[in-house]
Amino acid sequence: MPSAATIPNKNLEFRMKTFLSSRALPRAAALAVLTLSALGAQAASFAYSGQATYHNDLIKVSFHLDADSTDVKVWTDSWLAGLNFDPVIAVWAQTGAGYNLLSQVDDDDTIGAGQGSYDAGIKFTTLAAGHYLVTLAAAPNFAKGTTLADGFAFDGETAIALADWKQPSYDLNKDDQKGGYWSLRVTAVPEPASWALMAGGLALGLVARRRRGA
Repeated sequence: MPSAATIPNKNLEFRMKTFLSSRALPRAAALAVLTLSALGAQAASFAYSGQATYHNDLIKVSFHLDADSTDVKVWTDSWLAGLNFDPVIAVWAQTGAGYNLLSQVDDDDTIGAGQGSYDAGIKFTTLAAGHYLVTLAAAPNFAKGTTLADGFAFDGETAIALADWKQPSYDLNKDDQKGGYWSLRVTAVPEPASWALMAGGLALGLVARRRRGA
């Protein structure tokens, strides 16, 4: 069951939804909505985790940036030296009714603390305000195209339990990467200019209320 773990500040609104699907069809579902709104320009940080069962399970986490943001990071820290499956993540931007691929990464352990060598991570210097989607899957279940509608490499395959599947990157001598636990983290910093505008609007609102109360 996905769970929110770390919310150190309340500066940026994130609406995060997670659900698990297998063979392109919903297999289990969970929903969490977090709304954070306060003044400041500190990083907003979220941690989500859950359990996958099959080799073609697809985890989806959506988030919404109310303001242009910098230093946006998305990463996994769940590989745990081969205890769990080798993940691949992709970040998608909503365009109309669909999603376009921004970046897809199999291995990058330089993004956040706690990552192992097969964990995945993506960093964006800036992201515009808007709606985004993160997909997490077992490598090499890569996106097949530049839109979410193009599907993924394992779509249509008969589901294989992770406990029985030999992931291509597994260690032959250890027969590892059998666990289904996944952990995904997202952080972002709202641009100061956006919060300066918000602060200005708040100040005007306070002045208006004082005038009405005078």
